[in-house]
Amino acid sequence: MKSPHVLIDEELEAMAYPETPLSWQAMVLKLLTEMLADQRITIEEFNHYCGRLNKIVDGRKEVA
Repeated sequence: MKSPHVLIDEELEAMAYPETPLSWQAMVLKLLTEMLADQRITIEEFNHYCGRLNKIVDGRKEVA
């Protein structure tokens, strides 16, 4: 079983690809929220990953 951090990193990497629909952002955010609720990640990690997700999405919107 992969660690939560590996799973999150994989999802964030996928979001960086132009082929991945921007709507996938909602699924990644849901994953982060569920992992926080299950205490698989801390609030600090949640904030860190949300920041990374926002940065990726903002970068893709600027390119589009």
